Amino acid sequence: MPGLRAASLLVIVLSAVLIGGCGHTHVVGSSRTVDVALTEYRLIPQDVRASAGQVTLLVHNYGRLTHNFVVSLDGQQQGQTPPLAPGDSVGLTLTLSPGTYSMASTLLSDQALGAYGTLKVTR
Repeated sequence: MPGLRAASLLVIVLSAVLIGGCGHTHVVGSSRTVDVALTEYRLIPQDVRASAGQVTLLVHNYGRLTHNFVVSLDGQQQGQTPPLAPGDSVGLTLTLSPGTYSMASTLLSDQALGAYGTLKVTR
């Protein structure tokens, strides 16, 4: 039974690490730039916080499929990238007012499968 106990402990520790990593918010610093990674089907970081003003999102597709990146506020698109082939990168510079914006890859079922996040802009 010591093997079963060790395996159970390992599962508990790994679960805690994974759950703890889910709540991380990336705060945009003085460079006013944030790197965003797109994969199947994930957007990293999933939660971003920035102060109002100009923000540059450097978007890179690390996946094996084509993805795009869209920033919206209350259903109104504020900016988007063109579709990015695997390995492609592009910068998206936006001037944002305070609010909670959605970030997502909107091609095919990307958003429904997890390629989304939140950009909270404060004063």
